Amino acid sequence: MQTISIASVPTPVVASLPTSGRTATAVRRAAFRPACRRAQRQMVLRAVASEAESVSAAPAATPSKPPPGFVPVARPEDLPKGVRKEVRAEGKTVMLFWYRNQIYAIEARSPAEGAYSEGFIKAKFTQDFCIECPATGSLFSLKDGSIVSWYPNNPVLRALTPASLCRPLEIYPVHLGQDAISVDVSGSVAGASPTTRGGSDTSLENNNVYGLEPKTYVQGGAGATSGGNSGGSVASAATLTVTVLAVLGVVVGGSATFYYFFM
Repeated sequence: MQTISIASVPTPVVASLPTSGRTATAVRRAAFRPACRRAQRQMVLRAVASEAESVSAAPAATPSKPPPGFVPVARPEDLPKGVRKEVRAEGKTVMLFWYRNQIYAIEARSPAEGAYSEGFIKAKFTQDFCIECPATGSLFSLKDGSIVSWYPNNPVLRALTPASLCRPLEIYPVHLGQDAISVDVSGSVAGASPTTRGGSDTSLENNNVYGLEPKTYVQGGAGATSGGNSGGSVASAATLTVTVLAVLGVVVGGSATFYYFFM
């Protein structure tokens, strides 16, 4: 029997060819693509985290009823951010507003100014949770109502009127529900707020010093009368008298001028 031997054939070796410029660019792009994707993924994750943080910071309306002592004063849609609203609660005038994603309720007029004043409706806020009194420039804290700065622009009045004579600003608890914004003024120590407004809101120039008395109904009367009815009658009589005297003065002066020049 004859044995046949098979010789092993060597495997051909293919020499590596130099990579062209286009192939090198493709390789670099392929290596750069995962880094771009990682950066985009991190940016998306940061955006989602910031959005979730902003949503969690905003107060959510609770569907439950307000606790005892809270009085509904406004609807949530009536108080958008950037708007100040004055409401009445248990005989007190309360101002509602948004500040740092939270609703605050404070007394509408500054404790440092008189009753017939404009109040806080156009007052300035500071960055450190304070509101400025429009009349005195004093700063009150929105956290606890304490006096932060007393007459900062008038050292004479600051010396003549100590800060101890002024009570703190009243801050009322707020309950935000789905149907109403409620406040609790049961802990108030100030008296009832006057309903007469003076200063602005009574003239186009915001310089009227008179007050607008609310209309009242007298039992057994024919209709509504103003709170200052007697004063209005005196003012009407004085106006009529001045008008008659002015007309008589014009007539007499005109007659004298005509006789002087033409007679």
